[in-house]
Amino acid sequence: MHLGIPRRSDLRPKGKNKPLLPIPSALRSRFKDYSNKRTAIQAILILIIGNYIVNWLFSSSKVKHNFGHLTNQEALQTLQDNHGIYKNEISVGSKYIFPPIEHAPLLRELTLDRLFKNKVNPDNPQEKLYFYSDDDDLNDFNEIKDKSSSEDPLDQSLKAFKEHGRKVFRPSSGKKSPEIVLVTGVDFEKFEQSHLTKIVQNRVDYAHANGYGLYVRWIQEFTPTLQEYNNERNWAKLFILRAAMHAFPHAKYFWYLDQNAFIMRHDIELYSYLLEPKSLEPIMMRDQPIVLPNGAIKTYRKVKAEDMQIVITQTKDGINTDSFIVKNDIYGKGALEFWTDPLLRKYSSFTSDEKDALTHILQWHPVILSKTTIVPGRTICSLHSSNVAEEEDDTLFYQEDDFVVNFKGCDVHHTCELVLDSYWKKQQGTN
Repeated sequence: MHLGIPRRSDLRPKGKNKPLLPIPSALRSRFKDYSNKRTAIQAILILIIGNYIVNWLFSSSKVKHNFGHLTNQEALQTLQDNHGIYKNEISVGSKYIFPPIEHAPLLRELTLDRLFKNKVNPDNPQEKLYFYSDDDDLNDFNEIKDKSSSEDPLDQSLKAFKEHGRKVFRPSSGKKSPEIVLVTGVDFEKFEQSHLTKIVQNRVDYAHANGYGLYVRWIQEFTPTLQEYNNERNWAKLFILRAAMHAFPHAKYFWYLDQNAFIMRHDIELYSYLLEPKSLEPIMMRDQPIVLPNGAIKTYRKVKAEDMQIVITQTKDGINTDSFIVKNDIYGKGALEFWTDPLLRKYSSFTSDEKDALTHILQWHPVILSKTTIVPGRTICSLHSSNVAEEEDDTLFYQEDDFVVNFKGCDVHHTCELVLDSYWKKQQGTN
């Protein structure tokens, strides 16, 4: 039995390069200390030399190599030719970009088969796949040439549909970009022309009253994009918002407002009402669960209003994306790009609902959560209810003089036209 007493074999060299006898323990510790110090000195010298080389290389260039270019507003607003869907774009001087709403019934008659190039899905013969086309015959103004000699309304609506997505706001000299742009997607298959006309007119009137820009797109324009991962149409709002940022690159804020919402107060200016830090600070819902009622992940307590890039609301069912605001900077754009990433869009639990994808992002990505604030629903998205709210401190349901009313779910009960008409008449009588 070995009791810790060295054997003769332990004293013999075990390799050709080993010393003949073991090194004394005192001397061994000195060598070890020297080796550690030498390694530390070598590491320090490598860092010093490496830092010198890097500084020499960067200082020899006239361009500053730092991360400032990632947050530089001027750099963020630099136009990129390949950012939009279409290679050929149409510059317009009007800050109100919206499609001819009177074409809604004609577009419904044309169907998607004539609005896009298409082919039968080889995996499902009952389904057609639609594609964007940038090879239409264009004139010198990037407008699609008329191929018909007649003034056929269907041909004119088809031409307008294909051209609308190419329009971008490029003001003439002396004009400035609006700082806030109101964004909406409209569905000509879901709503009648009368409904859509009131929605778009409501947006135009509000934007005009406050000097904002307006960007409205047909939801059907994004059919090929949504088909990539079988996303439902409510995902289109994110791509419309991205397109708005491309069309108005110098705007500071983008407010997406769904077609099932209606602005009741044109006298409320959004920046001073909500976006200005002193207005946003007292209504930020800190330590608020992302998943109601008792979710583990909550909004941060110690965040500042001036650092918020995304403003959203909640209902009792969770995050509400019928009305939300995104700031046009590196964090706002980054969050939107991440939100539309294919990894999220093709995940089976998110394909039908973009709200679930955002809920996931806020729970698992603290940087985005730290730039996002939840505000009371009635701030920018009061919910319509057939029952008059009795509690004055209710934060969800519409009350007299609220800013925006949201009649989400009206399509389920087939009451959209009726509900919108009642608010239209009320709003027209008070403004």
